Amino acid sequence: MSIAQSIPADVVVEHARSRVKGYVDDAHATARRLRAGEIDWLTAFNQISDLQTGVNTVCWTLEALLADYRRPARDQLAQVAELRVATQAELQALQADLRENHLFDGPRRSA
Repeated sequence: MSIAQSIPADVVVEHARSRVKGYVDDAHATARRLRAGEIDWLTAFNQISDLQTGVNTVCWTLEALLADYRRPARDQLAQVAELRVATQAELQALQADLRENHLFDGPRRSA
């Protein structure tokens, strides 16, 4: 048994949730900066895209870890996969909203 496999599967899921929450919080902060005119749409889009990549990296890594457990951690694996899918959908919806409402706004648009 590897050291990683000695970590309880539920702790892995909580770690995933915590990390993903940080990415979502950062995405919403980026959206607020765009809405406040501090950054332009392309910058916001790229920052949120980077956060989406981070979500995938964290979740896929933890999914692989859970898949390698000697005793199957199928429930926890499914929870992390569902978290990844739901978070990606949330971030894509945020990007769509920002695209629809701010694509042609500059960083110092008039109110």
